[in-house]
Amino acid sequence: MTAASAAVIDGNIIFPGSDKPAVTVYVYAPEQARLRSALVRRDQPGFRIVVPPGRYVVFAAPSAPGAPDVYGAYTHCSGGASPQDAVNCADHSLRHVVVDARTQHGKVTVDDWYLSDTDADALDRIRGVSATPGPQPEGAPRFSEYPMATGATGPAFAPPQTWLSGLGLNHEDRAKLRDNIAAGPNFAGELTVDLARCGRHCRRVLLLDWRDGKVIAPPELGAIDDNLPCRATEAVLFRRDSRLLSVTRMRGGVIATQYFLWDPTAASLTLLAVYPRKQSEFCAIDPP
Repeated sequence: MTAASAAVIDGNIIFPGSDKPAVTVYVYAPEQARLRSALVRRDQPGFRIVVPPGRYVVFAAPSAPGAPDVYGAYTHCSGGASPQDAVNCADHSLRHVVVDARTQHGKVTVDDWYLSDTDADALDRIRGVSATPGPQPEGAPRFSEYPMATGATGPAFAPPQTWLSGLGLNHEDRAKLRDNIAAGPNFAGELTVDLARCGRHCRRVLLLDWRDGKVIAPPELGAIDDNLPCRATEAVLFRRDSRLLSVTRMRGGVIATQYFLWDPTAASLTLLAVYPRKQSEFCAIDPP
């Protein structure tokens, strides 16, 4: 990106209370499906992100491990005289910011912390973290049953860029992994999960352990078909505050969901359970 083609999106973050925690601010270009981010430290009032010309949505999420999964965003309710205005506002949909050759500076206020579940799930998918899954099989493990380990403190290691060349990633996947790394851990409080291509409809899971910077490629998650007949966003599900990760894929005419548990001591995933379902049963439920 040359200086002539660069634009800037900057702004302030207004929280509903007096606390001003550290957050990660994201700017997302829907047409290019490209996500950029910046860490805003505790009590830091604003942010500035350099972007190419385009159309963006802007949102933020707390970055501290164990922080609640809540989003603030620049929406049609933003810009009120007080945070209470966002509570009383009716239209919490995301507002787009356009920067181009004429308007190279986009100014926003991230102050709406009352997004709908639908919009929050959409932002989860943009970030590459778990969206709320559809109904699960009776008796299946739940994310809330396996919270991240006590004492997980998040990033302690700044991963160098050099090791990216040894992972066999194409340019697009390397850029996506860099974006994921910039956002910090998204699984179990101390890992970044990344889905890299291994074919046209194939993804493999890579785990970056923020405690030591090692990249783990679990062999059992080395070839995941992302071409489910329905509920495609549920192929791989995980949460920042949970050690549980689920993978759903076709097994002949049956759709099977595998549940894996992260063991921080062994630095590995263990298969907990497998729940097969008929395709008709799985697809009869629309995702939220």
